[in-house]
Amino acid sequence: MKFSKYFLGVGLALMIILSFYLSYLIWANPTIEGQTLVEETEESHAHDEEEEDYIAAEDVFLPIKAVYKPEDQIQASNSENLLKDLQTDLSQASFNSLNVQNYDSTEQLVQQTRISDGIEMDYASSFPLEKYIDFFNLELTDEENEEINSVTFQLIQIDFTEEKIRFINKDEQLSAEADIQSSLDGMKDSLNEDSVDWYDVVQDERLDYFEYFNDQPVKLKKFSYIASSRPYTVFRDSFFTNPDNLRSNDDTDNLNIYDGSESMVIEPDNQKVDFQGSTSEEEEFDPYTDSYQYIRKLGTNYGSIRFLDSMQNTLDYHIFVEGFPVFSDSEEGKFSVEFSDTSQEGQRSVEIQANLNMIQVPIPSDSEVEVPSGKEVLEDLYYTGADPEKLHSLVVGYSWENIEDTGVVDLEPVWYVQYGSSWHKSEDLMQQLQESEE
Repeated sequence: MKFSKYFLGVGLALMIILSFYLSYLIWANPTIEGQTLVEETEESHAHDEEEEDYIAAEDVFLPIKAVYKPEDQIQASNSENLLKDLQTDLSQASFNSLNVQNYDSTEQLVQQTRISDGIEMDYASSFPLEKYIDFFNLELTDEENEEINSVTFQLIQIDFTEEKIRFINKDEQLSAEADIQSSLDGMKDSLNEDSVDWYDVVQDERLDYFEYFNDQPVKLKKFSYIASSRPYTVFRDSFFTNPDNLRSNDDTDNLNIYDGSESMVIEPDNQKVDFQGSTSEEEEFDPYTDSYQYIRKLGTNYGSIRFLDSMQNTLDYHIFVEGFPVFSDSEEGKFSVEFSDTSQEGQRSVEIQANLNMIQVPIPSDSEVEVPSGKEVLEDLYYTGADPEKLHSLVVGYSWENIEDTGVVDLEPVWYVQYGSSWHKSEDLMQQLQESEE
């Protein structure tokens, strides 16, 4: 009897212990799982936030202008919102296979691609079709046509009448076109939004078959900003492979930061930044994607950063204000990425030049500047002896002017010309051409 009570007591104790243990498993495990889920969610959210800080490729590589041709009226706009909407519409559209057509002359190309109702979007320099399809996620491929991979273009054309998309290279007299198999209503709605800021343009085939310029002077806003110097850590974190393990040398007038094959020099007198690094040659070289990997990490620190032009293996990105690129004599607002071969096998060097100075706080102003007729500017350039073969692009840009000892920057709209391999104010180039003639 005593043994029975003893075993009964032990059994009861064991059951109580087991009960506590089972309760622990029931209540503790969900807590641990929930805790892990929260941690994973927080990590995922943090990662998403980090990615959201990067600039999207479709924002960086937007065309710089849209021209709308409804019937006989021709209008143009540099609105980023409009360009983004149009690109979104194209990304959602469906197409048939691309077909590349070569022409014997520019006149023949113009004749075959002339539209009476549609839009055109252009770049300041030739852009690879393969990268455009990739960056904007277009369902526009032709795996059997290897020629597509080598096509570059300056102009995107949407023909509303024939329901076609064309990519036109005016220098090589070719176009790549495809039928649009989805509705164009969304695109037409974007063009007719009341918020779009249009200005009238004309075409003069005696000057250029594919460019449209304002025939009359146009008034554009003049902006003033309080400027400041961004911390060099913005570039350090964006450009270096391992920004947390760097060494520095400030024994000289300049600040030198380095780690292995990467280095960066900051010149305090003019705020210039020069980054030197390398990329692997194991993967196929693509200057657009490779340079974008550096630029995208700058995020929104510098406002709207967009691709402007490329020369050989050098790509230039600029900040844009109200849809127009900013130019400066000291390279403020510009990010130049240059790739070159090295003596080291399997490596390619990269150099990025930039400036720490940046516009920050806008100063309210109603000032406007009258920008002369683009047609007149082009006529004057030819009259003063500009070589048509060297004249690649003519755009309105904002000239960065530092107001001495004030910390204020004026941005004034003027015409800029890409002549040869560099950009000039149109007035400065005309003066140079006149002096060379004399």
